[in-house]
Amino acid sequence: MSNQGTQILRSGLMDYAVQAEIHRIITETLTELGIPNARFSIADTTILVQDGSYIGRSFVCGHVRVVMLAGGERIEFHDQCGGILRSICVPHARGLRGEAA
Repeated sequence: MSNQGTQILRSGLMDYAVQAEIHRIITETLTELGIPNARFSIADTTILVQDGSYIGRSFVCGHVRVVMLAGGERIEFHDQCGGILRSICVPHARGLRGEAA
């Protein structure tokens, strides 16, 4: 395999590790907020754009809107009125992707 192929493979594995960690954090937090057995996928998300720039994704699960901000470094959980129930910083998401902090 070429160096470029190895780089792409490593990148894909890192992306999967980040996605798995974020999925775990969201699932555990939704359970703590009263939504057991939460199920969601990328197909359920809405892309968030502000002033023409991508800022993240969101989806609704039960009575909670989950907002994953671009970069995966912060996840917010909102109630039906838009109030923040919980905000979680995921500072190691960058490190899992192999990027400089």
